[in-house]
Amino acid sequence: MDILIVKLGALGDVVNTLPLVRIIKNHLNGTITWLVAPLSYPLVSRHPSVDQAIVFDKTNWSSSLIHAASRLRSRHFDMALDLQRTLKSASFCMLAKSERRIGFDRKRCKEMSWLFPFERIGTSDPNAHMLDQYLGFAEYLGLPRDDIQWDISGSGIHPSMLPEDYIVLNIGATKPANRWTGEGFAMLAEAIQDRYAATPVLTGGKEDTGMADRIAKAAGNTVINLVGRTSIDELIDVLQYAMAVVTCDTGPMHLAVALGKDVVSLFGPSDANRTGPFRGTVIRKPHDCAPCNKKRCEDPVCMKMISHGDVMKELDRLAHIRRRTAI
Repeated sequence: MDILIVKLGALGDVVNTLPLVRIIKNHLNGTITWLVAPLSYPLVSRHPSVDQAIVFDKTNWSSSLIHAASRLRSRHFDMALDLQRTLKSASFCMLAKSERRIGFDRKRCKEMSWLFPFERIGTSDPNAHMLDQYLGFAEYLGLPRDDIQWDISGSGIHPSMLPEDYIVLNIGATKPANRWTGEGFAMLAEAIQDRYAATPVLTGGKEDTGMADRIAKAAGNTVINLVGRTSIDELIDVLQYAMAVVTCDTGPMHLAVALGKDVVSLFGPSDANRTGPFRGTVIRKPHDCAPCNKKRCEDPVCMKMISHGDVMKELDRLAHIRRRTAI
């Protein structure tokens, strides 16, 4: 059985799709092809449940479209699953030679993509966690919901540039409104060093380098700054060997969860029930306008209300970290 997965979303969306793909692979024993965006290609292309990955790069859409279309038309699929629920993803499913095309129900589709003549999975709560929503495809196909596993692994080698004991502070977020304050991260970095004798390690994208420099300077330059300097594979290794990960709502948060790390996530505008860590701790402060799900906010009070003390309390609850307070 040949199965096409269309999921072009951000890193977190792709990570949350992996348990579904693993279930499909295990129970249908088919050949899985995944149409994916460049950022997540390294993760998808070497995943044990994926047989081949096709890249569509929207920044070079014309040539990339020709390449992707050629690959999709070169084989016959038994089913194509539209996990993106947009006009673009639905169009790719239509472009592919497939006996069946399956997508979300009308209520959860975007951009009127429900108009495409697909089979539709059963209606579900649009506010449920996205990982659970993706598993609705397994239910529709009559497949059991196994124990949730992601099957993501790194090199198995502790990053040479990092000390034995460190805590990752992932400072970035795709949506600016979801970012915590630089001051908060700086104070947290100092507290982590003082209380646990552990090194704070900053991670994030290239767009976060300015904020990272300010955090490092405010914390006395005793942090290790890897912001904008890691590939996906390198980031996996950095996260895998961390004592814990403190993060806003962003892809590396979901990656850390998939790696089985203790995750403390900071939430304000976004809905933690839907896009929060599937496993882990959420810190959020009640506020009249939250969650608003805005991408930008002139004054994200809901994020500013979170203090470094709030984060330290949650880190103290982790047994392997709490013991270090006596060192």
